Amino acid sequence: MSPKPTITIIGGGIGGLTLAAGLHLRKIPVQIYEAAQSFKEIGLGISLGPAAYRAMPLVHPAIQQIYDSLITTHADSPGYEEYLQTWFELIWATGPQEGNVLMNLKALPSGQTALRRADFLNALVDLIPSDIVHFGKRLNTLVEHDGRVVLGFEDGEVVDADVVIGCDGIRSRVKECMIPVESLRTKPVYSGMYGYRAVLEMGDMVKAVGEKRAHVATIYLGRGVYALSYPIVRARLVNIGIYVLSSRPWEYDSWVRPARREDMERDTKDMGRYVKALVEHMPDPSQWAIFEHPHISTYARSRVAILGDAAHASTPHQGAGAGQAIEDAHVLAELLSDSRVGSVDDVVKAFKAYDEIRRPRSQRVVTSSKENADILCSCFDGVRDDPVKLRETLDRRLKWLWDLDVQDQVERAREKMVEYLEIR
Repeated sequence: MSPKPTITIIGGGIGGLTLAAGLHLRKIPVQIYEAAQSFKEIGLGISLGPAAYRAMPLVHPAIQQIYDSLITTHADSPGYEEYLQTWFELIWATGPQEGNVLMNLKALPSGQTALRRADFLNALVDLIPSDIVHFGKRLNTLVEHDGRVVLGFEDGEVVDADVVIGCDGIRSRVKECMIPVESLRTKPVYSGMYGYRAVLEMGDMVKAVGEKRAHVATIYLGRGVYALSYPIVRARLVNIGIYVLSSRPWEYDSWVRPARREDMERDTKDMGRYVKALVEHMPDPSQWAIFEHPHISTYARSRVAILGDAAHASTPHQGAGAGQAIEDAHVLAELLSDSRVGSVDDVVKAFKAYDEIRRPRSQRVVTSSKENADILCSCFDGVRDDPVKLRETLDRRLKWLWDLDVQDQVERAREKMVEYLEIR
């Protein structure tokens, strides 16, 4: 039996490493090319929803074990075990109901599960053999030629690949090469919101907002602004984000710029005591512009595919970005390891099925996440600050996001792939 084509992965973030681990487990040959000199990940904290959590062990059992070993849940805060299945508790941050709870959003069965992104990445690396990873390889060109994909790297090396999967983030070079004309029209765009982020010691958080708000994951609802906080590192630290809607364009070259404390105080001046107390305890701020990926027409073309942020980078307002990359990896790992996929042409058809199933859902997540910002800022048409409509809307939207049958998603993709394989 001929060996399966080698899968060349460009980029070593969470999506790329999850896919590589799943393929290696299934004895699919893999090579990874990473631009950095070692695996590193920026970012403060991440949280995965129930659908991605269910997909993890189906990609590789050790991934969920790693995740479980690193996460912080409400059970890590003695006295708050009753919130174990809570994703976030939503409270009014301003107005006559300031401090009152709007709703307790539950994500069954595990509730809020948070960890530091870098910790998760560092543990995923251990699932990948070191001899399949090539560091310091920033992609410059990608051209399909004479039955191969020819990769040119900035250091001058040229590599021939059977097939390529781009996991190289929101500014994906693989995507630019795969759909060059469309990529010019669909570069990452500013979402109209920027944020301030920080990590506080739990003791400082308790001083700012009290015991309960410090230990229970909380979203603070405002008008044009919302904030959130959730414990990480076994409730020794708390991750904080403050997000501000802005009608002004982002006019800076960098997506992160230094800001003054006065900027943060101005942006939260109409928020109540909780958010103002958070601002008082936050270090000198930076503003983080929030960009998103406009919808593109395909996630695969011939021997090249993209996943995760390269395909559908999302705003953070549903906590679904990393989870969508894991769902992508689950579908691809199952399709590429199917016994009926034995040649490059078969992989091309698997890529086509992956695109057909994953693109509608992940693009809807991008749209829904941006709308969620308006909901949490009391700006969503037809909902605004109506408590009944807020509860109904959030319940409905998150049920759609979280209640996915992840195995059924794979089987629908497999059915599509078999249809294409039968067309010779």
